[in-house]
Amino acid sequence: MFLQTSFISRRAFALGTAGWLGCAAPARALPVQRSGALLFDIWRKQRRIGTHELHFSVSNGTLSVDIAVRVNVLFGPIAISHYRLDGIEKWRDGQVFHVATTTNNDGEADDMRADRHPQGLIVQGSKVQTYVAPANALPATHWNQVELNGPWINLQNGRLLHPSVKRLGADKVRVANGDILLARHYRVSGDFALQLWYGYHRQWLSLAFTGKDGSNITYLRRDG
Repeated sequence: MFLQTSFISRRAFALGTAGWLGCAAPARALPVQRSGALLFDIWRKQRRIGTHELHFSVSNGTLSVDIAVRVNVLFGPIAISHYRLDGIEKWRDGQVFHVATTTNNDGEADDMRADRHPQGLIVQGSKVQTYVAPANALPATHWNQVELNGPWINLQNGRLLHPSVKRLGADKVRVANGDILLARHYRVSGDFALQLWYGYHRQWLSLAFTGKDGSNITYLRRDG
């Protein structure tokens, strides 16, 4: 996911411990919450500025992930920056076969779409010419830890990115209710800089990066 408000660098944002969704075999092979949702509050300067939500469902062997990101930065009662992304991601037989998003970033529109064809995952986007993604590329939706093993497809505009990922080892992450969870910590650099945390069952637990104004942006996970 690649948040791009006036407070957040356009290069900075790529963009739980429960079990997996008890459905068809392809879904069980992926780190999907039993509740069917991954929900995060987005914080900046000790203020909640938005949410990032993923809702999972399975039908006829297809895993669908509905994605909604909402950010609204206020100066007093006045909204001075807003960001909205809506998307859908679909998986079957362990492969992503469809992704589509639309984004409104302070009034600037972006979109992307990717569909699997015999030659591979074909990507279109508002900032790219149509291309066939490398076989190991995944959309940068972050819930699937496997994305750390290859290139990322920018969920906002379709650009192909090549992150450098460093595993930092065991760590602890605070979630929205105040609990502390054990996690594995990763630092991503290259085209952008951010940090990701995953649980020991591969669940996405948190994300953090530095805004272009130097402020810390942090995800706090809340229960679905």
